Amino acid sequence: MLQISAILDKLLTTLAVALAALNNVFEKHTKIVKVAFGALVVLLCLLTGILFLQRNIKKNADVQRSRLETAQMSLRATSDAPSIPAEDIFPPNEPDYLPNVILERDPRVWSAEDAREYWTNPLENEHINWRETITNVVDDILSTVP
Repeated sequence: MLQISAILDKLLTTLAVALAALNNVFEKHTKIVKVAFGALVVLLCLLTGILFLQRNIKKNADVQRSRLETAQMSLRATSDAPSIPAEDIFPPNEPDYLPNVILERDPRVWSAEDAREYWTNPLENEHINWRETITNVVDDILSTVP
């Protein structure tokens, strides 16, 4: 019994010395201890976040896998059904050349004599309401367009 009490006394003395040394370190190096503690907290937060994300990724992968399996099973079930012919779904191809359609014209350079037939000087006839005349011409053109 005496030996156990001596061992306990020695252990308590060693522990007291260690705590005193640790307290001395904390007092002398306060900034370093605070920085180390902050780094430890950040590291723990990062590890917690990584573990949380990996769990969510695994859960999402399981959900995707089950959806894929469901889709594959439904495709297998419908593969025995009769298929619809492509002619019933898609319109027929148009011909490469449509008759009676002018695809391009030769460029024409207009001279003053060519334009004179279609030109009316708006300053000569002030009594004509040009806005109404032009609007009527445009309306007539647009009314013939399907």
